[in-house]
Amino acid sequence: MAFPSGLVELIETLSQHGVEQAVICPGSRNAPIMLAISRNSAIQSFSISDERSAGFFALGLALHSKKPVILCCTSGSAALNMAPAMAEAYFQEVPLIVLTADRPQEWIGQWDGQTIYQERIFGLHAKQYFSYSTQANESPDEIWYRNRIANDAFWSAFSSPQGPVQINIPIKEPFYPEKGEALPIAKPSRKIQKWIAPKSLDIATKTFIQRQISISSKIVVSVGQFQQNPAIQSAVAALMKKGIPVLADSIANLSGIAFDSHDLILANTNMWESLQPDLHIHLGKSFVTKRIKQFLRSNDHKQEWQINPHPYDLISDPFKGVQHIFEIDEVDFLNELVLLNFSEKQQTYFQAWKKADEVVSTKRSTSINEWNELGIFQKIAQNLPPNNAEIHVANSLAVRYLNWVNFVPKGLEVFANRGTSGIDGCLSTAVGAAQGNPNLVISIIGDVAFHYDKNALWNSYVPNNLRIILMNNQGGGIFRNLEGAKDLPELEGFMETQQVFHAENTAKDAGINYIHVKNNDELLHALRHFFQESEKAQLMEIESNSSINAAALAEYMALFKG
Repeated sequence: MAFPSGLVELIETLSQHGVEQAVICPGSRNAPIMLAISRNSAIQSFSISDERSAGFFALGLALHSKKPVILCCTSGSAALNMAPAMAEAYFQEVPLIVLTADRPQEWIGQWDGQTIYQERIFGLHAKQYFSYSTQANESPDEIWYRNRIANDAFWSAFSSPQGPVQINIPIKEPFYPEKGEALPIAKPSRKIQKWIAPKSLDIATKTFIQRQISISSKIVVSVGQFQQNPAIQSAVAALMKKGIPVLADSIANLSGIAFDSHDLILANTNMWESLQPDLHIHLGKSFVTKRIKQFLRSNDHKQEWQINPHPYDLISDPFKGVQHIFEIDEVDFLNELVLLNFSEKQQTYFQAWKKADEVVSTKRSTSINEWNELGIFQKIAQNLPPNNAEIHVANSLAVRYLNWVNFVPKGLEVFANRGTSGIDGCLSTAVGAAQGNPNLVISIIGDVAFHYDKNALWNSYVPNNLRIILMNNQGGGIFRNLEGAKDLPELEGFMETQQVFHAENTAKDAGINYIHVKNNDELLHALRHFFQESEKAQLMEIESNSSINAAALAEYMALFKG
């Protein structure tokens, strides 16, 4: 048989490790890999034609399953189109195993079709790179080496910090078995098991923490992007009761538990001095808005700790003041903190944050009846299902509105591609996450991000549990709110990405129910049934005016500047 050697063993080893899903981009050079995957009965395969969309679709699958997902493409520029998803997976720490089919080494740089330099094509955005030989060399050493690569690739993707890996696979013709010929049966494949023990607090670490807490009277905890974790939520609730203010973005999944209005509180710079901590403790990843980073960076006198059980080699220092990095499980650390006693001055500090939060909460709960995006987000928030749903919010302006409006009800998990914060692939990620998901998956996305990624709907995997809320303000509305950008004469022509498209035809092509909303009455009528069960996915396009939105947001922000 001429079928490339070692491929069925590669896929079988990954399957034995528990890899259950694969996204395959159609092609010729990768056909043998496709056959090895699709004929493995333990793996569910999806065929996605657009490689960029496929990458984010796989990302969504991995976010939902919490397991590595295989991503497979043909040779040439196909792999380059997966680079945005690889970067997002790297910084969001999502495990992907990317199999890139390649031309034989001797044809690289020889003007052969679909041939580029694929080795380490994702650079530092892949945790590891492997080259996998398919030559018909059945020596014991070659079989051992291939098996080692398969095991290494899985554990590299799965071990914390999780992330994407690339296996580049040069393949010679012929690619296909002869008509009616079965694939080779996988030879016995060795699965290498690792046992990963959690890092816990030793006596010396506990002593240091206790000593520093005892001399601190203004302790604040900040939580960046974090997947929903009941143990974290419980520990944060206990800390808040003990008088430790915890500041969290909407994407930290602590709505209703921590203070989530920090961006509006800190809009009043007159309050910065009184709210500055003497000890700042951070866990999770990035914040959406920069104001809290500016606030904390402006304090050169604080002590700063970072809780990160699995840091990369390069130190992350987003607040420009980290002094101690604790490679400790976040739950273990927070539970240890809950056991400690805090000073009376700490209670006074907590009350300052609580009072500021109450003032902001009163102002932002005022009903907005004018037709603008603030009011639209407010009304959507009031009609979200209380449970059995998750939110996938796109980048740029949409994710910021979740912080400015008290949007997310307690219990709903929020996902966002904030690893690189790009607009590409936000919808594809949601479609991927909706696969086999018992929850309603709600995608909230702007018009530019939607049209940039509408190939997310160019497949046969758009499930009926998907709800897309498309905010159409005819362009990149965020630029009308950015100081420096909003007054440039080039704003409309070169920055705002003005567009006049609607999503009706895209929805029809994808077999999705389409609703077009242009005012409050239409919105409220649509929301009565939008989140209910239906036989098809649903897309609600909400049309508003970018200039009116910007003016309303400026007026709204002025309420909090003091």
